[in-house]
Amino acid sequence: MSQLIQRLPDKFAGFGPSLLTKAARRCSTQDGISGWEIPADRMTARAMLHDHCPLTPGVYGWLDRNDQLCYVGKSKALRKRLLSYFAKTPSDPKMGRIVRHSRRIVWEPVSHELLALIREQELIYRWRPDFNKQGQPTRRQPAFICIGGGAAPRAFVARQITDRSDWSIGPIAGTGRLKSAVEALNHIFGLRDCPDRTKFHFNNQRQLFDNVASAGCIRFELGSCPGPCAGLCSKQQYQTLVRNVIDFLELKDVSVLERLQKQMIDASAQQHYEKAALTRDRWRQLSWLVLRLTALEEAQKKLNGVVPVSGFARQRIWLVLRGGRLVGSAREPGTAGRAAAAKEKLLKIASQTDAPPANVMEMNLQLMIAAWYRKNADFRKRLMSFEDSLALCDAQQQPTTSAA
Repeated sequence: MSQLIQRLPDKFAGFGPSLLTKAARRCSTQDGISGWEIPADRMTARAMLHDHCPLTPGVYGWLDRNDQLCYVGKSKALRKRLLSYFAKTPSDPKMGRIVRHSRRIVWEPVSHELLALIREQELIYRWRPDFNKQGQPTRRQPAFICIGGGAAPRAFVARQITDRSDWSIGPIAGTGRLKSAVEALNHIFGLRDCPDRTKFHFNNQRQLFDNVASAGCIRFELGSCPGPCAGLCSKQQYQTLVRNVIDFLELKDVSVLERLQKQMIDASAQQHYEKAALTRDRWRQLSWLVLRLTALEEAQKKLNGVVPVSGFARQRIWLVLRGGRLVGSAREPGTAGRAAAAKEKLLKIASQTDAPPANVMEMNLQLMIAAWYRKNADFRKRLMSFEDSLALCDAQQQPTTSAA
């Protein structure tokens, strides 16, 4: 995996390695040079694309005058997509800016639309083109919900799982909304939201002096925090609140949504409209979070095994999934030797424990494949378990007997 996340040399010499097997990708060159020079005349550029660019799915890139990859895109039909950049009036002003900024075009046909989506994410993460906004490691990205923070843990949002976290779940897309949902989570379940540097002590801990302490914020007075900073609750009481949050995030108990609905209706009936509006907003935030967590749970539980997709030259490509993550790909075994290698790889993957995504590319790929799984019934039907995949490998290794 490390070769996929290292920055390549400044001089562009091709898109580089991939999680996708070479049987699913084709290289496009002009006289041994990666990429095609862009003619100055628009109609000549269109003629060049008509002659050389295929109609297959794939990814494409624009190279600026310094041979830097400045934009990466994907398409179900490469030729149609690239021709749209040279339309008399492009549909998006950004397309014109990219063409004026670029000197060469490079494309890489792939055998399936899903593979084009996967390859695009790899290339954006590796090359970080200036004109790409989504998928950049330093820009908007998915995140994790973590619980941690010392003696009195709280829920917080983190881009990566760190030592501060005792428990975590994710990735979840929509960082801005996720932060609002986690803030609502702390308030509704009674976890503190003060800084981790705050000193905490519980009322069942012995002290040398009976100091009268007061809560450091108004949340105790409002009933949304048990006041661990002032020794106003026991450690066991606070840990029960933490357990309730984890049960909610694991979708074991989401009854709090019904309670919030009832509180909202009661407040409205009593004409406490501000309280009703606040409760409604928190209900919406947690309802949104439950939908995201449900999709994540479905992916982690169901996306385990192998999905065959079409490759070039009537070949089949195996996408290997583990806990919703894409962990590799291979050509479908067609020989005994290839079947033995595939079996060894599958056994190694099946024996591994589930691990969270290690970087932004892996997070985006997990969310993308989960969305593809939900939207495509054929994808769901073709998903094979590791056991069925291993059985196919064993069958391929059996010697064939010829009829007498």
